[in-house]
Amino acid sequence: YNEMGEGDSGGGGVVTVWCCVMTFYRVAVFSYRATSDGRVLLDDEGEPKENVTATSKIVDNEALIQQWIQSQNISIQFQAAHHSQDQTQQQPKSLKHHVFQMPLASIERVEKVLSSSQRSLAGNTQTSSLTSSSNYPGILPTSSTVSSASSAMSQLGSQMKPFLGSMTSTTSNSNLLTNTASTNIANYATAGGGGPLGIILHGKDGGRWIKFSTNSYSDAMRTQEALNTYAFPGRRNLGYLFAFESRRAEVMSSGAQQQEEESQAITAPVPPTRRRFVPLEEFERQGIFTGRGDASSPWAPVLTANASYGLCASYPSLLIGPRSIVGDETPSNNATTTLPDTGIGLLRRCAAFRSENRLPTLTWGSANHGGSIWRSSQPKVGLQGNRSAEDERYLYAIGDEAKRANLAADALAEGGVGGGTGAAGKPPMEFLRMLCGRNNESDLILEGASSSCMLKIMDMRPKSAAMANRTQGYGYENTNYYRGTTINFYGIGNIHAVRDAYQKICALCISPNTSDIQWMQLVENTNWPSMTRLILSASWQTAYHVHINRLPILLHCSHGWDRTSQVSALAQLLLDPYYRTREGFSTLVEKDFLSFGHPFHTRCGHGEGKNEQGGDEGQLSPIFLQFLDCVFQLVNQFPEYFEFNARYLLLLSEHIYSCRFGTLLCDSEREREVVAGIRQRTYCLWEYLDSIPELLNPLFDKAYSEAGVLLMPLPMLLRNVTLWTDRLCMYGSKAIIPCSPPRLSSSQYTVKSGDEQPVELHTAKDVSARALKRAMDDVEIWRVTAIAALKEVEELKKSG
Repeated sequence: YNEMGEGDSGGGGVVTVWCCVMTFYRVAVFSYRATSDGRVLLDDEGEPKENVTATSKIVDNEALIQQWIQSQNISIQFQAAHHSQDQTQQQPKSLKHHVFQMPLASIERVEKVLSSSQRSLAGNTQTSSLTSSSNYPGILPTSSTVSSASSAMSQLGSQMKPFLGSMTSTTSNSNLLTNTASTNIANYATAGGGGPLGIILHGKDGGRWIKFSTNSYSDAMRTQEALNTYAFPGRRNLGYLFAFESRRAEVMSSGAQQQEEESQAITAPVPPTRRRFVPLEEFERQGIFTGRGDASSPWAPVLTANASYGLCASYPSLLIGPRSIVGDETPSNNATTTLPDTGIGLLRRCAAFRSENRLPTLTWGSANHGGSIWRSSQPKVGLQGNRSAEDERYLYAIGDEAKRANLAADALAEGGVGGGTGAAGKPPMEFLRMLCGRNNESDLILEGASSSCMLKIMDMRPKSAAMANRTQGYGYENTNYYRGTTINFYGIGNIHAVRDAYQKICALCISPNTSDIQWMQLVENTNWPSMTRLILSASWQTAYHVHINRLPILLHCSHGWDRTSQVSALAQLLLDPYYRTREGFSTLVEKDFLSFGHPFHTRCGHGEGKNEQGGDEGQLSPIFLQFLDCVFQLVNQFPEYFEFNARYLLLLSEHIYSCRFGTLLCDSEREREVVAGIRQRTYCLWEYLDSIPELLNPLFDKAYSEAGVLLMPLPMLLRNVTLWTDRLCMYGSKAIIPCSPPRLSSSQYTVKSGDEQPVELHTAKDVSARALKRAMDDVEIWRVTAIAALKEVEELKKSG
């Protein structure tokens, strides 16, 4: 269609041609410019002089703004995540190029529809299309422009082949339309419903979808078959995912070279990517193996019990336990030292009493006192009230070792503000009440009889759900049998509640008919913000107990790999400044999600999809995306504490489903390291993120990191929770921040009359820059004021 939105102007006019291409990684719908005689116009080429009038060369700001608004199918945040502002500003003004893409692995299902179904879907208030001509009339050509585009497409196949490459499959431009009632269907093969068939790709993330039509019924069938083959290889054929395909040539060539060299064993055909979480190194960095004064460390590593993942297949190979139970198995003493038989037997019986054999094990500990975070799964209590003497002894040993460490820390005046439940160094009661904000004060502020607690059990589930699990042979700990423990429930919803809330918030954000007047009310009704607050509240209380009360905390939910991973990781973000750096954050994710068995494949459905009727969503749930949303709340409220910015989280969230990297594949450390060889066969997501300098936070202040714990008042944290619009509104059709096209030479809208005042259009970058400039100006003012005051004081001293 003609660039000015008109039909065929004849005589070699410039048209925009649309194509659809499928590669091993993605499906892309893109446009390029060409003349009607078939010549492709590159980005730096202008329109032919003989076909361009003087009036078409001059486009006023009003028309440019309208054209730009019509071309925005995604939020400005999405554009900023993929193209730097400087690069965008340097684009030629003549460039008219749009790309809509969807990674194959992020496709949830492929659906065939008739033209009437497509029209009804485009008008559905609960969905929004990236390529909908009804919502964005300036993007896709209308049916009246098919003839002009078709004449160009007949001569463009050979010219476009070098640009598409040899590993692509393309669809004709004239069929990449939203079929309308005026479309001439005489040349289309029809299905039983009487209209040409189209394809709709439904995405797993954000509720997005892309649709296009095909030439005939057979083309639709072949397209659907190809998409189903490459997008859904199945759980047993994950080697066909792009993460493996992208490095296959390197792996195969390296293996062939080793065979030529007559190597006896080919265990690592290519150098593996660096592992961020190395258990012994990370726990030594935490300082949990150092003694407290004359007393030895309360915790010790378990090197052999799970070395081959025989004790618990979903746990890391190295575990940490109380020294009185596991003994001294540190490699510095003797590399051949093994756990005593009595200790191994106790660990096995303790694991047998927990769901999925996930026994309590340490994930973070303080180097100064006994405060620590432990994680496990629910016990097998059942309706009969089953007990395990080994499990009760194990938990008592954790509390007893922590108490001994606290006494040693008190003797050396260690521990800072967390001077123990009865130490003089504990903050004043009024300060603690201010931190808690009347939220669960009776449990957080320990005094009197409550100070006898040695171990706090925090069950992430609603108590009703924990009680209901007893009918299935599980349940929760009876504190009458676990000495020195207390238990609390925190009411975080399960994976099904999270999935339902995510679907609601996505449908709300992408719908063009959502009421803006009732926006906040509608957002709250999805329950997504309230779930975020529940998770942040549980994480804050975990960090409070560890830092202020110096207690060991045992976290668990049902299986201990969803809600437990979220709360454990967020609490460590608050406690440990190392995890607020890029290197530390990748270590944290590898430790508490990857190594401790968060089932990424099961929750994300990598390589799997649903049929056209929808099917059962089963165990799919955006747990890790919800965790990133919670991290965003911390970064948004306290940016100076984090080395990475919100854009870092945005890019990370996009690759949860993309399968471009192997970092977030498989369900456990055992599957990644032993079965799939992820680090040898795929590229690393962390290396990709670390290579982008724009992901560094310019507001990051190392002085805040040296301060250590980030423990803000709980009401402040919860009341400032906001919608992560960058992610959840990424594919929405409405503007969510002030923005303007970067190619506009002037930042002011053209004044139509003498009485009209100019309207400034600001970009998000301009707003941030101005806010930063105002802050820096304030700093300079206070600096000058302070210098003047010091000079005045010095003069007064001299005169006195």
